[in-house]
Amino acid sequence: MRKILIFFSVLMLQTGCWDKVELNEISIVTGIAIEKGESSRFKLTVETINAPQLSNEQHGSATPVITFEEEGNSLAELTERMNVGLSRKLIYSHTRVIVIDEEVARQGVGDIVDFLERTGEFRNDFNILIAKDAKASDIVKTIYPLELVPSIKIHKQIQMYLEEWGGDPYVRLTDFFFSLTSKGRQPVTSAVTIQGKAEAGKSIDQNKMTELDSIVVIDGLSIFKKDKLEGFLSKEEARNYLWTQGLKHTSLTVPCNLGSTGQDDNYLDFRILNSHSDRKVTKKNGRLKLIVKISGEARIQGTQCHKNLEKISTYKMHEEALNLYMEEKIKATIVKMQKEFQADIFGFGEDYYRSNPKQYSKLEKDWDSVFSEAEVEVESAFFIRRSGIRNKSFLTEEGTTEP
Repeated sequence: MRKILIFFSVLMLQTGCWDKVELNEISIVTGIAIEKGESSRFKLTVETINAPQLSNEQHGSATPVITFEEEGNSLAELTERMNVGLSRKLIYSHTRVIVIDEEVARQGVGDIVDFLERTGEFRNDFNILIAKDAKASDIVKTIYPLELVPSIKIHKQIQMYLEEWGGDPYVRLTDFFFSLTSKGRQPVTSAVTIQGKAEAGKSIDQNKMTELDSIVVIDGLSIFKKDKLEGFLSKEEARNYLWTQGLKHTSLTVPCNLGSTGQDDNYLDFRILNSHSDRKVTKKNGRLKLIVKISGEARIQGTQCHKNLEKISTYKMHEEALNLYMEEKIKATIVKMQKEFQADIFGFGEDYYRSNPKQYSKLEKDWDSVFSEAEVEVESAFFIRRSGIRNKSFLTEEGTTEP
């Protein structure tokens, strides 16, 4: 009996993988564009990697990516039907960006999100983007010399943009899905467009091109009400939105005389080292008040103000200008969402639901209307900790060299 058990145990260890797929039988999809079809509901464009062209040993003159498009009425069927033109099995788990055309987004993305969330083919580490004033398919076809795969370039670009300046909401599939189904929050995601001549798929000689004819750029925030696109916010307004969500790092340019009677064209440059935000909703005299409190630390990166940075009073004055600037900009963006879109993208409804679920339940059906009529208060408390690597300026207040 012992010999028989050992025999069968050895046999089990010798078995192969039942679902194995050889590398030369698959193509990895890195980007997807979803547009309205000419004769069907959708036109799906997939971007697949031509792996040998990314290898230093086998690099040739062929294109590093291949795109193919097909029309149909169902995304689930289309993803399986792409082999009408492609020879290998498509693997979607490494998708980096999904770009949705503006026309499709305005009609509603609920079916798209349902498919992406329901199927097990996709991970949750890709960017959902809206193509603004450009074709979604052109976004995944626009070549960039330093990153041979357009979708990987966009994915990295968005990550660095968030880390360095903070203009991307870092929306993934589950984030968008939870916003669609949450109590008191409308979805957002980044918008992208093509700057320059949209000659998608144009071959680029990397050794000769120093100025690109076209390039994909991040162009603010896409605003949704439920699953339908309502409009866009600018890059600066997108950052104002992110302040309310807990933005960590960014750089600001603030007028020197903000809050004073003087007028000039000089500016202060700040680097935000860290920040923290709190939101809450209060009720007074039957009216709701939306309160945002932001605090953190900053350092001076540059100054055109010609003030003496060895004086405490100078730091106090610059802190006042910074905080006033923050309060004005953030409040203006919240008011714009109230008046133009009547959409709570900030999550005030979620905050009110957590703090007072009974009161929120009475307003839930009309929350966006209630949000649009609420009073707004923004408080900023940033402190300047350093003035870069130099304290004493070689310019005095009058602009002459200090003795």
